[in-house]
Amino acid sequence: MSEIAEPFEGFLRFDDLLYNDSLDAAFTLGYRFEDVPDDPWTVRFTAFKFDGDLASVKGAARLMAAVAPLLVGGLRLKANRTVFVPAMRSGETSAQDDGELADIARRCAAASGCGYRSNALSKSVHLPTGRGRLDPEFRVLLVEYADYRSDVVDADTVIIVDDMIATGKTLSLAATALRRANPGLAVYGFAVAKAAWRGQLRLWHGQDVSNDHIVADWAHLWRSS
Repeated sequence: MSEIAEPFEGFLRFDDLLYNDSLDAAFTLGYRFEDVPDDPWTVRFTAFKFDGDLASVKGAARLMAAVAPLLVGGLRLKANRTVFVPAMRSGETSAQDDGELADIARRCAAASGCGYRSNALSKSVHLPTGRGRLDPEFRVLLVEYADYRSDVVDADTVIIVDDMIATGKTLSLAATALRRANPGLAVYGFAVAKAAWRGQLRLWHGQDVSNDHIVADWAHLWRSS
């Protein structure tokens, strides 16, 4: 297992998450470093995910929508056969159409000329997995027993929009459910950031990863009014 990403059209591409069943690949804007909290992009990602900062929530949605066409084009997807689907929060049985992830997915679809489905996925409610406060194995079990389900989706490709990737378990379960209901479907994940420990990746893989790959103009898009 390697969590070292490859650059792709300005994104990070993960082909080998800890859990990646049924997932063709996952893409993020960058890393949210647990051990480098003052990294400028980590600060933005943390404010979006954990601090409830409205400006950051709007900034993430604006940037994700602006760059979604780069992802669709880079993967050479047919826009009219591609559907964006929001992931679900721990307390949801289906994605709330007025929720943050649904808003991002809807914006990405509109900007890319793709389809959008807010209710393609459903699951059982489970306890929040927290911000690293729970044992990793217990966190995985919480999500694993959420019983993910999928409707039939009239598309060749589904892009699941999430906020943060940790192990890839949530995306993996969603992708498995989608492919179970839609044989032959291609499924990608598209999240704001991937949680990582910079020092740990350096120790395990001998590589010093950073967010230097992120296009400079993307910071302006994040914070523009």
